Amino acid sequence: MTGSPVPLWQDEPYSPRPPLEGEVRADVCVVGAGVGGLATARRLLDAGLSVVVLDRHEVASGASGRNGGFFIAGAAPMYHETRDLWGRERAVAVHAATLATQREVLEVADAVGARSHFRVGGLLRLAVDAAEADDVRANAAALAEDGFPGELVAGGDLPDPLARPGRAGLFFPHDGSVHPVRWLRALAAALESRGARVLEHSPVVAPPAADGDGVCVRTASGVVRCDRAVVAVDGDLAALVPSAGAVRPRRLNMLATAPLRRTVLPFPVYARFGHEYVHQTADGRIALGGFSDLDGDASWTDRAEASTAVQDRLDRWLAEELGVDAPVTHRWAGVVGFAEDPLPRCGPVPGTDGRVLALGGYNGTGHVQAWVASRVVADLVVAGGSPSAGLYAAVDA
Repeated sequence: MTGSPVPLWQDEPYSPRPPLEGEVRADVCVVGAGVGGLATARRLLDAGLSVVVLDRHEVASGASGRNGGFFIAGAAPMYHETRDLWGRERAVAVHAATLATQREVLEVADAVGARSHFRVGGLLRLAVDAAEADDVRANAAALAEDGFPGELVAGGDLPDPLARPGRAGLFFPHDGSVHPVRWLRALAAALESRGARVLEHSPVVAPPAADGDGVCVRTASGVVRCDRAVVAVDGDLAALVPSAGAVRPRRLNMLATAPLRRTVLPFPVYARFGHEYVHQTADGRIALGGFSDLDGDASWTDRAEASTAVQDRLDRWLAEELGVDAPVTHRWAGVVGFAEDPLPRCGPVPGTDGRVLALGGYNGTGHVQAWVASRVVADLVVAGGSPSAGLYAAVDA
């Protein structure tokens, strides 16, 4: 396969932060410097707590920086499916929370000088055949019934590269895309300016453990002693929180092309029940992912290694669906956390007396849901309870 294995979003000059050396003290230690970890750290700083953030590699080097670059509301299943899976009350609450969170994220991004890394102009859920078009219409009806946005698009009004007989679409005006690494690096720097310590290349070597009245978090070269610890690592959640075994690591494949001189897609697209996802970046590249179903059992792995078979299929989709023959410059995989329910996990870790909390398992839609989960966890740390605690599943569920 041609193309760099470095994710497009991470392929930029970067000066790493130093690792943890020796012993430090903080009110809270957050493990994971992705969306969930940084959002939690921000909320804890707002509450006046001292925070140390650890990452085994670098800020946004895990799922948060190896994804498709989407910024979408809702859960992983389509909205009408969540009503069947979880009941209408929880489905409404989760969807409303993600819509409100999108607005909050953009406000924070504006405050830290990172709003330009977001492109919010809508997203199209594309039905690739008549059977899926029926599902799109069912999704639109459920959203309308509960007062949520979503506009049906007839086949003849689809963007030119995607228009086919029998197709339809559902347009979400509040969704869009993001350069995840630039945004999260800006957020990390803003947290440091407020007193947080963000330490990279500091792999945590064992689950955070009780230590007297507090918690001990050990890395390869140091120790953080704290009152509370928060594990926010999504795909690696079960490795540091064994009770979160319901969350399994899964790889998702991506590629990116060289910049094009023409606009192929005016907005991001989800296709084939969300199996494929594609958008055109600000500099004209096509960023495309999908075919995890083709990857089959091999996709259930904690190794971020691209699949040759899946990448070949992405190449074909690029040519057949979009008519794009630009060279592929990047091919990569990201490991994310999946649960069969499929609800994210969020809350105290069993057996720790509430001193260790965790969040993760976003089923491939973590950018907004992780931010929602961070509010629940931060509320639990600061106040011992959260009005949003019922949104997601317990860590041992």
